Amino acid sequence: MANSLNRNARLQQENYLLSIQQERYTNLCNAIEETRQARHDMRHHFLQLSSMAEAGDLETIKEYLYNVTQKIPTMHMHFCENQVIDSVISYYCALAERNTIPFHVQIDLPAQISVDETDFCLVLSNLLENALEASLKTAKFRQRIDIKLYRHASNLILIQIENAFDGKIQQNHGIFLSSKRNQNGIGIQSVRHIVEKTGGGCDFTYDNGIFTAKIMLRPCINS
Repeated sequence: MANSLNRNARLQQENYLLSIQQERYTNLCNAIEETRQARHDMRHHFLQLSSMAEAGDLETIKEYLYNVTQKIPTMHMHFCENQVIDSVISYYCALAERNTIPFHVQIDLPAQISVDETDFCLVLSNLLENALEASLKTAKFRQRIDIKLYRHASNLILIQIENAFDGKIQQNHGIFLSSKRNQNGIGIQSVRHIVEKTGGGCDFTYDNGIFTAKIMLRPCINS
């Protein structure tokens, strides 16, 4: 009976994490689609501007540019060749810039990566969400988010994200607790769940007001 109860508790926890991941994935898809649409519209705008330039209609060009810039999402349009990852980073970069949080990215990834894109983006978005939330609670002069993404040994993907934080980080038997509620932190739990599923590894450390997440992702064991 005890074993059955433990299994049920684990299944409930996994189902809860999956529901959170699905919600995060839906939000990411919306952001990615918005960026893709912006890229598509940009090509159309260039054609329109080219036609106006040929006609020499400077005032119409000025008015057109003004109207277009009001509608373009405030996102950096290019970080890497992989469009899905590029869109995720652009989304969080825009959120950081909106709050004047320094956001630095070092990335060396090809257009096609060896790990599952959905898993990668869920891990990345959970980490960036946590980094953004911590930064918003940190003194302005200390705020920063630093990201490194790169390949290792041809089929491994390494992620390192650092952010400053103020206040106390709480743990319970090695599990990070949420700063918003008296429960385990969902973001890091989701990351651990995905990493363990694929046979990767993760390490979370904090020292001198800097929180560091190091993740190793590998192709899914069952793939």
